[in-house]
Amino acid sequence: MQDDNSPNDPFSWGYLIAAVGTLLALPLMHVILGWFVFYL
Repeated sequence: MQDDNSPNDPFSWGYLIAAVGTLLALPLMHVILGWFVFYL
């Protein structure tokens, strides 16, 4: 059994970046769409 919890694990970093990106993109998407619709 391999037990290597290295800080540069591509899978853990990929999931972390994806989670943060999603959490940031969801509210920002609504704000951008809101401004876009407001200025049409």
